[in-house]
Amino acid sequence: MSETPATSTVADLSRSPLPTKKTLDRRQNVFIQFIRFVRFDLRIMRMVSKAHH
Repeated sequence: MSETPATSTVADLSRSPLPTKKTLDRRQNVFIQFIRFVRFDLRIMRMVSKAHH
């Protein structure tokens, strides 16, 4: 097998910031997920309806 080159194309995420407790709570909250889902659906429906007229 050949060795991998010294430069890697994989991003180094070890120094990326971790989400805060508030961010994790919002991501796991079913009610907030539902609200975001509805907003996204309405946005997509609006785009589709504009494209058909």
